[in-house]
Amino acid sequence: MRHTIRATLERLRRPGLAVGAFVLAFVLVQWWDFALPAIGGAKFQAVFLVNGQTYFGRYYDRFGPYAKIEGVYYIQQVASSDPDKPPDSRIVRRGGELHGPLDRVLIPRSAILFVEDLRPDSQVARFMEQDQAGRASR
Repeated sequence: MRHTIRATLERLRRPGLAVGAFVLAFVLVQWWDFALPAIGGAKFQAVFLVNGQTYFGRYYDRFGPYAKIEGVYYIQQVASSDPDKPPDSRIVRRGGELHGPLDRVLIPRSAILFVEDLRPDSQVARFMEQDQAGRASR
């Protein structure tokens, strides 16, 4: 009798370990973002999309079909009241739109044309640095 119980426990242990490993892997995939370090180590990147739009922020090259950008900004064209004057451009932090999105975005890799590191002295990087410092002090 003792031998059959031990043999039964041994047979149940292998599938139990497999199920346990699967559950652990599933939990890790859901919890951990699987993000790789950014392109060249700069604080901010510009992500150019195939549709002509550009996002600025902290780029994370993730495993899977999507890349992630956090602290997202984009350039918005503002029409001038003078029809002869070209539209002005301003940089806008994502999140203030009507639908209230978070300031991070997942982008399909197929939509990304290329990614560039921003120099710390670029106008966009300086603006983002000042904006984030201002938000942190509030």
